[in-house]
Amino acid sequence: VPLVVFDEVLDHILRIDRVLRQPMGHCLLVGDSGAGKTVLSKFVSWMNGLSIFQIKAHSRYGIEEFNEDLRGVMRRVGIEGEKVCFIFDEGNILGSGFLEAMNALLASGEVPGLFEGDDYTALMNACRDSAARDGVILDTEEELWRRFTGFVQRNLHVVFTMNPSGGDWKNRSTASPALFNRCVVDWFGTWSATAMGQVGKEFTMKLDIGDAESVGGTWGTGQGEMLMEQVAGAFEGVATGGLRQAVVAALVEMHNIVKQMADEEAHAASSVSRTFLSPRDYLAFISNFLDCVNHRREEVEDEELHVNAGLNKLTQTQENVAELRGNLAAKTAELREKEKLANEKLQQMVEDQNVAEKRKEEAERMSQDVDKQQEQIDERKAEAQRDLDEAEPALIAAQTSVKSIKKRDLDEIRNLARPPNNVKLTLECVAIMLGEKKIEWADIRKLLAKTDFIPSILSFDADNLSDRQVKIVEDKYLDGNTELTVESVTRSSKACGPLYKWAESQVKYSSVYNRVEPLRREVEELEEAAQGAKDEKDRIEKEVAGLEESIARYKADYATLIRDVEALKTEMEVVTTKVDRAESLIKSLGQESDRWTKSSETFQIILRSLVGDGLLMAAFLTYCGFFDFKARIALMKRWREVLDVLGIEYREGLSMVESLSKASERLEWESLGLPADVLSLENGVILEHCVRFPLIIDPSGQAIDFIMNKYKDEKIQKTSFLDKAFMKTLAGAVRFGTTLLVENVEMVDPVLNPILNKEIQRTGGRSLVRIGTEDVDYSPKFNIILTTKNPAAKLTPDSRQLHHHSG
Repeated sequence: VPLVVFDEVLDHILRIDRVLRQPMGHCLLVGDSGAGKTVLSKFVSWMNGLSIFQIKAHSRYGIEEFNEDLRGVMRRVGIEGEKVCFIFDEGNILGSGFLEAMNALLASGEVPGLFEGDDYTALMNACRDSAARDGVILDTEEELWRRFTGFVQRNLHVVFTMNPSGGDWKNRSTASPALFNRCVVDWFGTWSATAMGQVGKEFTMKLDIGDAESVGGTWGTGQGEMLMEQVAGAFEGVATGGLRQAVVAALVEMHNIVKQMADEEAHAASSVSRTFLSPRDYLAFISNFLDCVNHRREEVEDEELHVNAGLNKLTQTQENVAELRGNLAAKTAELREKEKLANEKLQQMVEDQNVAEKRKEEAERMSQDVDKQQEQIDERKAEAQRDLDEAEPALIAAQTSVKSIKKRDLDEIRNLARPPNNVKLTLECVAIMLGEKKIEWADIRKLLAKTDFIPSILSFDADNLSDRQVKIVEDKYLDGNTELTVESVTRSSKACGPLYKWAESQVKYSSVYNRVEPLRREVEELEEAAQGAKDEKDRIEKEVAGLEESIARYKADYATLIRDVEALKTEMEVVTTKVDRAESLIKSLGQESDRWTKSSETFQIILRSLVGDGLLMAAFLTYCGFFDFKARIALMKRWREVLDVLGIEYREGLSMVESLSKASERLEWESLGLPADVLSLENGVILEHCVRFPLIIDPSGQAIDFIMNKYKDEKIQKTSFLDKAFMKTLAGAVRFGTTLLVENVEMVDPVLNPILNKEIQRTGGRSLVRIGTEDVDYSPKFNIILTTKNPAAKLTPDSRQLHHHSG
């Protein structure tokens, strides 16, 4: 929240600070809504390290809830020793019992009957624990109670905020004497002209008003001197008498005129309600003024940009026509050049096509040769593989048998001191094949003891057998020993049978492998020769592909050149036609060009009246909703007189409806049910631009129908304060950013105060607002519209008001 620190703010800060620093220091702050009572109280509390406590009142908040809140805050200050500033607003006084309790609290530091039964017992226990922590020994409950109330009086500071415009103000001193006897009264009242001047200067300091000020002039002379003098204090040390000071003086005086009008209307015989003006309205006036000036400036500058763009376009067209005529000759030369390039591309394309055809034929011959070689290779490969395939099943079967050998069978063999001859010979054969040098029985037993004996057999590669190993195994153990067979070995040992089978299949596979080795080498040589031929074929095909790609590129380039030639011919014809038409158009737009030139000059005049127009539009949006049609006309007349006196330019025929809305918007409003009379259209404009949530007084009910139609696509919901689900509906609308229409408003539920005042707390990237006892995520799209059919509804000075008389 931007805080403008003017002299009066400092005075009130010092007064509140002096009171809150004293034991039993309490304040009664009296002033208009928006004068800064609550904000300054929170600021000073923060300065002094006080926690802030405010009750969260709503329509169902009663004395029981209030007493519970009082008990909670008294425990905080009386037991925990926390220093608290209790800010109690007049709007939270929902019953006479509230003030009676606060009156007693101020007078004696206690509220009779607040702590009873279990609450009192729990309090005494907590007080006893607190005293013990502080090293104080108290025997009786009376001593504990005195200590508790003493802490309450010392640590609790109460700040009452009241509005003297309310009807109950005159009864407060009689009904609640402690409000005045125990509180220091600080009269905020409303902002003075100097204060409003300082605020107005601060918020308008960055506003661009150079168009109106740059031409020079005098402002606030003659009758306007008195108005300029009202805000002169805000411009101390600055050159006075300028347009910026006149603008601030106009803001202050126009606000004061509305206050006078509100007082006159309130005392009129026909008056049924009272309009209260406060600093909040003045701040809204300034906000609307800044928006109107900036928005209108953007619109005017956009229009000026379009007109100047039109003039520039005409000038540019004239220059382009001359340039086009000069380019026609260049285009002719370009046409001849492109035709020459097209012929060259065509010749190159034909040459490359002939070369590509020859190379393609060569590649086809090479492909046939490669295919023949591949057939030969496949035949030789198949021949070699046939022999290997015959030996391989026996090898795989032997390996499978080896897998079935159990460790206990091997251990049984290993434990034999003199094994059968067949077993010994078989194991010698296996040891030789595994590359063992020593094949004595002791060495074989060690080999069997190894854990990787079986895995080494399973992973054995027959290719690794040397010719010497094969010869020894065949001569001594296989072919050379007719008594040594699979059957005889198996009879001697279950484990040795598969090992003999394995050795026999490995040797056979190795013999076949060695026999087909020359054939395999022949296949490798054939494959190398075939690969060379294939590489040559691939090179020729790549060359052919490159030529074909080049030919395709030449074709594309040739086609592009031909298209360019045709396009150039067409373009030259078009340019000639365009030049003739452009010259004819320039001649016919001669008068329009003069009008645009004059319009461009008048934009500066419009911008000079921008500030005055902005003041009138902002005042209309901020204040006219409070009054009927007759009062609005009177206000507009008096506002114009203020601008005349101060010398601020404005447009005499300025229409608020036309300036602040578009014709298409007004037609749409009428289609949605808004009457077409001037008053209703004005109210539609105010509703469209209001910066605060509106309260519509609508005896006929036409406004409600219009609003329901207008916000139909935004999922508008209709509710009332009497609805039991009101709090849930409100929280949902705030969270999801929908529009809420509250009907039959006779008084504003206090639960809405944080929303109406836009007391948004930003925590960790989230925007939260308090609704009752719950913090709810606040969507910037949320909108709430209050309506009542009763023109005499008794609304407090703090209530936001927008009177919409329909029908």
